[in-house]
Amino acid sequence: LAPMKWQDWDHNLHQLRDVSGKCENGTTAIFEQKDGKDFLFTLHNVEIDRCVMFSGKALGGTLKAEGKIVITPIDNFSTRIEYSFELSGAVGFVVALLRKRDVVEGTESGLRNMVKMVEEVQEESDFVIMN
Repeated sequence: LAPMKWQDWDHNLHQLRDVSGKCENGTTAIFEQKDGKDFLFTLHNVEIDRCVMFSGKALGGTLKAEGKIVITPIDNFSTRIEYSFELSGAVGFVVALLRKRDVVEGTESGLRNMVKMVEEVQEESDFVIMN
């Protein structure tokens, strides 16, 4: 997953900007969405090639978001990718209720995009990595 750019799999994201460092605990970035809204996110619980969580706020903290990506090897040929995303806070709760379908579809789409990108890289690879 290392070479993937966030905006390549998250269809709501235009780009990341002002990224403070590598994919590690405490790194911050502004998630610039396609609708023009910005979120400041912080990475935490980072385990290289295994897990990353990201949380952020907007609108004075009344809109909070948290996402989690977990990659679990199953065997030499299979890997499970889990992706969850949640909105909370006074405004976030309302947005989550009113746009539940969009949030669910966006999360499911992001997961499908991650899986597709990993499969494409595997197809291009000339070798198999054995654990």
